[in-house]
Formats: sequence, structure tokens, C-alpha cells
Amino acid sequence: MQYQIIDTSQTGLFPEVQVSHPLEQYNQSHFTPKPYTPTHNVEDQHHFPRFGHTNNFAALASGLAGDSTEGTDYIVGVCAGALLILSVGLVWFMIIVGLNIAGQKKVGFLAGRLEHPDYIASKSSSKNGGSARDVGTLPIIDEEPEEEGMEMEHSLLGDASSPLIISNTLEQDARKEKKFKRKVLAVRAVFVLSGLGVIVSSVLFYSKGVASFKKSLNSVHGGLELVQQTAHAAMGLTNGVLTDSDDLYNDLQYTKTEGQKCQGDGPIASQIRHDLKNFASEAKELGAMLRSTLKAFENDLEELVSITEDVDEKLKAADIFFGFTIAITVFITVLIVAMLVVTYFSARGVNNCCTKITTHAILWPVFIFFLVLAWIFALLFLVVSLAGSDFCIKPDKIVEGALREYQSQFKSAIFEVIIYYISGCTLKAAGESEFKKISEQIDGTLVPLHDFSETIMSTSLGSLESQCSLDTAAATTLTAGAKLLHNATHVVNNAWIGVRQMFECKTFNPIYTTFVHDAFCLEGVDGLTWLFSTSLFMFMFAMLMIMFRAGLYPVKRPHP
Repeated sequence: MQYQIIDTSQTGLFPEVQVSHPLEQYNQSHFTPKPYTPTHNVEDQHHFPRFGHTNNFAALASGLAGDSTEGTDYIVGVCAGALLILSVGLVWFMIIVGLNIAGQKKVGFLAGRLEHPDYIASKSSSKNGGSARDVGTLPIIDEEPEEEGMEMEHSLLGDASSPLIISNTLEQDARKEKKFKRKVLAVRAVFVLSGLGVIVSSVLFYSKGVASFKKSLNSVHGGLELVQQTAHAAMGLTNGVLTDSDDLYNDLQYTKTEGQKCQGDGPIASQIRHDLKNFASEAKELGAMLRSTLKAFENDLEELVSITEDVDEKLKAADIFFGFTIAITVFITVLIVAMLVVTYFSARGVNNCCTKITTHAILWPVFIFFLVLAWIFALLFLVVSLAGSDFCIKPDKIVEGALREYQSQFKSAIFEVIIYYISGCTLKAAGESEFKKISEQIDGTLVPLHDFSETIMSTSLGSLESQCSLDTAAATTLTAGAKLLHNATHVVNNAWIGVRQMFECKTFNPIYTTFVHDAFCLEGVDGLTWLFSTSLFMFMFAMLMIMFRAGLYPVKRPHP
């Protein structure tokens, strides 16, 4: 429709009027998202051996959806490495059990206790009916040895009580004692250093692993909350557009009523009455269109908020899990410190009922129980870390595929716009055409109405009085109605521009990349890697402590 009143300044109807405050135009801002590149850690773990099974995370999503059996193949592959490490741990444990069964005589301190050589000799002689220093008694010989032969033997071997023999025996005993002390010191040093290794691993477990992953989770929580806040802000803007369009229609009805009083017979009066009638009809159609379209937008935004709330709720389980893991780590650290204290008393020769009960009834059973839990968690961290790395090789594709499962719940162009954000704004937004269609309809109504109202506002009261056969009061009222229309067109236009800007790539894409690329794929995977590696070292050092557990006990010595 061609609105003649807009051209009044050019046609000479109101030659003194010029449109001076045009409506603001929407200009899409240029925004180029930072390209995503997987970290070296992600790539290394993505290529972790899977023993012939797939490392494609999309296969898991496909399997969960029931579309193929690739999901099972992926799970087997991601668990294969953990099962391999588990088998190594089980073999190590069986070796320790085997050494304990072999006994002190065959494997020494690896059987679980440090025994002094004199104690070993005393056990051996006790089995033969003698004592530690007893060398046995010679059988009685009926015939007396010849005297000359005896003298020769004494001259060659010397008397057993001679100083030379005693000196050699003492020197050998001193060397054996020194060698045994070095062995005791080495065993206890390995035990203590292994305990310190567990403590250091525990500290790194928390400071590097837990702290990093907690930071990642907090960032994800914050990102999800920001998505929800932005979605609510977008809903507020869409509601604002609807409210403003209603106000525009009401103002137009008021101006239309005043315009009907323009009863002049000239072309200007006829044009005012004609245009106000058409504007009222078009504004009504515009309001109906905005209501149906923007309500669909609002419903889809509410669905988006609901999805993020579900994800956020599921992530809270991770907080509980990590709290439990931290408690186990702290408990193991306390046990290690207690063991080191017992080792100190054992080195000082303290061995009583208290130390025995503490060691056998409390420390070892509880330590082994929590060690098994820590081992299970280490394997779990490995599985999650590998899965996270597989996800982070191409996270945008995985997220897009996951959102496709919810596509049927979206009824407007919002879904395609979300996919556009996730793609890094590289794909053409399928919902952009719907936004352009709405913009064209809004402009088609607002621009002529705006220029019409500004023309009436800028026209002198004298011209309105003469053209419309109005008195001064009626002309003033018509001008006031035009001002209401003028302001309403700017309000509606600015509100819609705000909606367009809200749905630009620069608004949602940085939010998405912050909690998916940065929070999860950078901080989260690094945190999981630290959690696995430190848990693995905790287990290895703890197994060394069990293997060198002889250092925890006092040395077994013969009774004086």
C-alpha cells in the first residue's frame, strides 16, 4: 500500500514539514567466534589404546538412542584401558599374597617382617633342639686319638678360645649386623617415602584435580545459569514487544478517534482519515502476528530453560561424589600419618599391646578398605576422563546431536537459532528468515505510521485548523495523539531491535563456548586427568607400603 501522507513534504501538502527523527534501523553486528581447537591433553587421551574398539563419542550417543550397537563397542573400548590397569593391580596384589605365603625363609622381609639373623638362627636351632649359639655335641668315640695326631691338629688349627678365632668371629658378626641395619634402614626408608608419596599424591589430588574440576563444574553451573538468565531476558523483551504493540494499537485508536474529527473536504483531511483507518487495521494484524510468533518464541525459551535446569540438577550429583572422594582421600592421609607414627615407635623398639592393636585391628583393615575404594575411583576417573576427551574432540557436533533429540519439543525458529550458536555461527541460521519476515512486517507498519505521526506533529496548528476545519483545542488534541503514536512507534521498533540483538551470535555463542569449550573441555578434562593420575600414584605408593610393610613393625630379635 502506498501512503500518500508520507510524501506530503514532497507533494506540497505540508511543504514546511520534514521528517527529522527517523526510526532506528537494525544493523547486525559483526562477530567472529574464536575457533575451537582441542588441547594436547584431549588429543592424547582420545588416542589412548582402545584395543580395536571405537573412540567415537557419537557412537555412545547413537547407542543410547537405540539406533545401533556401536554404543556397546564404545563402552568396551573406553573401559578396556581401565580393565588393563585393574588386572595389573590384581596381579600385584596376588604377588604380595604369594610373597607372604612363601614365608620369611624364602623371600625375607617381603613376607612382612624384618628378622634379625640371630633370630633366624635361633628358629632354625630350635627346630633342631638347640639354642641360637649351640653348635651341637660331638659323639663319643671309643678309641682314644693318638696324642701325636692331636698335638699336630692343635698346632695347625689352634685352640677355639684363641684370640685370633674370637676376633674373626666378632668381626663377621659386626659386618652382619651392619649389613642388617642397612637393610632395615632401606626397608623403612622405602615404607616412609611411599607413605609420603601417598600424602603428596593426596595433596595434588585435591589442589590440582578436585580444585580444577570443581572450578570447571562451577563454570558450567554459572554458564547454565547465564543461559537461563539470558533466556528470561529474551522472554522479557518479547513480552515487552507484545505490550508495546498493544500500547501502539491503543494510542492509534485514540488518534483515530481524534482524526475522525478532521472533517475538511480537502485532500489532506481525507488522507488523514483514510490513513488512520488503515493504520488501525494493520496495527491489529501486526499485534496478532507478534502475539502468535513471540509466544512460540517464549515457550521455546522456557523449554530451553527447562533443559538447562535438568542438566544443572544432574551435575549436582557430581558435587556429592567429589565430596565423598575428598573424604576418602583425607581419611587415607590420616591413616598414612598414623602409620608413619607407628613406624617411628617401631624404629625406637616400642612394641606393646597398644601398637599391636592399632596396627593389626585398625590401621591395616581400614587402610586396605579405603585403598580399594580409591583404586575403584581411579579407574572411574580414567573412564570419565577418556570419555570426556572423546567428547571434546568435536564437542559442538555432540551437543548438536544431543539437542536434536529435543527438537520435537521446540515449536519455533528458536531451535535452529540455538543450533546456529553451537555451530560457531558458521552455518546459515535457518531461523533468520523468520526474524527477517517479522522485521519486514513490523517495518511495513511502523515506518509509514511513524512518518505520518511526525508529519502531523510538525504541522502547524494553523494548517491543521484550516485543512481539517478544527478549532485550536481540537487541533492541539490531534497533535497530542500524533505524539503518542510517534513515541509508540519508536518504543515498538526499539523493543524489536533489542530482541534481534539479544538473539545475535555474540550474545549466546560466548556463553556456550565458556561452559563447554573452556569450562568442561579445558578445565574439566585437565581436572579429570589429574584426578586419575594422582589416584593412580596414590594406589601405587600404597601398594609399595603394603609390599614393604615390614618397615612398620619392630625387628624380630632373639630373646636375651
